Amino acid sequence: MFTLFLRESKKVIFSITFLILIAAMLLMALSQDVLDFNDREIEMPFSGQSYGMQTKEIPEIIMPAAITSLYSEYKANSYTAYPIGFYKNVRLSTKEQQQVAEILSMITEISLEELVNSVNTTTHNGDRLIFENGKELASDDGEVMITMPIPNNDSDTVLLVKDELTYEKFKSYMKQVDKLIGGGSNYSKTMLLNFGKVPITYKEAIDSYFMIKDKDHFSGAYARLFSDYLVTVLSILPVFLAITISLKDKRNGIHELIYTRKTSSVKIILTRYISIITAIMISVIIISYISNMSAWSFYDGMKLDYLAPLKYDLGWILPSVMISAAVGMFFTELTNTAIGVAVQGLWWFIDINTGKAEIISGYSLFRLSPRHNSLQYTQAFNDHFNSLIVNRLFFIVLALILVAATILIYEQKRRGRLNGKFKSLIKKTFANMANSKSKSAA
Repeated sequence: MFTLFLRESKKVIFSITFLILIAAMLLMALSQDVLDFNDREIEMPFSGQSYGMQTKEIPEIIMPAAITSLYSEYKANSYTAYPIGFYKNVRLSTKEQQQVAEILSMITEISLEELVNSVNTTTHNGDRLIFENGKELASDDGEVMITMPIPNNDSDTVLLVKDELTYEKFKSYMKQVDKLIGGGSNYSKTMLLNFGKVPITYKEAIDSYFMIKDKDHFSGAYARLFSDYLVTVLSILPVFLAITISLKDKRNGIHELIYTRKTSSVKIILTRYISIITAIMISVIIISYISNMSAWSFYDGMKLDYLAPLKYDLGWILPSVMISAAVGMFFTELTNTAIGVAVQGLWWFIDINTGKAEIISGYSLFRLSPRHNSLQYTQAFNDHFNSLIVNRLFFIVLALILVAATILIYEQKRRGRLNGKFKSLIKKTFANMANSKSKSAA
């Protein structure tokens, strides 16, 4: 078994595909400034500074801001959407516009007739939507979070949110609007929270700093940000390596000889899979420690978690590497082609683009590349930690299922039960699927 592992590892390490994978990892880390953190010290905040903005689910802020945006887009009949992560300008039909107007009239004090007239009689560059009941909203510690505008000229369109409108009912209306637009709009469940932009208070900034200090021990924050970027490329690149190694014996014409050997299919496939995963993960661990060590000098004398890079590599990145490699091996053995690139590539493409809306604590069950694009928000990470665990375990189990299926297919081939006609049918089926998906994406 060990001899077989060494042979497979040699094929992996000395392949051009593996060298390209390492280069891509380094390029990603360099381009996103996570290979060297020597200019990104996490400092204790001082009173009187600006601490940035954050999103909070505060209905009193989200509802008027979202309605303001919706009214503006309604008047212009120009709606912004990101159905698969890419920008799309949507124009609605007359019937759909009427439905949006009806929704606006149900959540505000403006009548349907006034809404329709506002589109027909006003220009798009001079009319503003303003909330008559403008007021300052304060946080618990007394600091002003946001100031709602108050109308100050006759050209403003004065609007009142209906007093009886609950936040839950408001969200259901926004869901209807999002459906009319085609999904991925500013009014979708995920994007709606972006209307809750409020300043970070001094107390929140201090609390965040001590969470990083006491919970992450600083090194955890850097390891998490490193993983956020590296997992995006390591959710796709291993499929190329797995396919290259799986097809190598076929290209060299020795797969028939391998079929006749006494070594079990379980040993052959598992050893190949483990050698691919091991080679990739050793490289990830080395690069992650180079990255993390660049920040250690900032915190001389403080408690650091020196195992943080290893824990994040194995817990965050490894499951994505496993599923990508498993997809490559499974579809290669199933079809004798590189169709796995199309399958994993499509999955990765959709995941990366839809994940842009969840760059902080984006750990939904089917998220191929979990996101946490910040050194901050340790509390958010802890709050959603269980979701991350479920997500990562799901991909580990799915990867192992695909590996088991690969073993079964490999064994059937060794016994001659998958004849050429059957293999040709499989190849044709997956080729047609890939072509139809490519046409749909275009």
